[in-house]
Amino acid sequence: MSKKNETPEQLFERVDLRLRTEGLESAVNGLIRVCNDEKSPPPAVATAGVALLRANGVLVDKSSGGKKAKDPSEMTGEELQAEIDRLKRASREVAEPAQDAADGGGSAFD
Repeated sequence: MSKKNETPEQLFERVDLRLRTEGLESAVNGLIRVCNDEKSPPPAVATAGVALLRANGVLVDKSSGGKKAKDPSEMTGEELQAEIDRLKRASREVAEPAQDAADGGGSAFD
């Protein structure tokens, strides 16, 4: 499937499309298979079930204050800006511990 003269951007686009089609379908099939398999350990069934419920919008993300997330196309300009700000804060929270570890802050493997 790989093409010799493919640019990195073309490669990314091709792989991204495959991920969003085949990958998504495989992931959903796997989650459903875990839920339906009587031999699956209960924690695996619970995890798969929660993932399926979230994907269907049945479960609400606690970080949204108990509200079901709005689609960006339904948001006002103020709501979009608030969501962008929230995502930036979340991104910084994730990046800062990683940066601390990179700066020699230690690791679980030390």
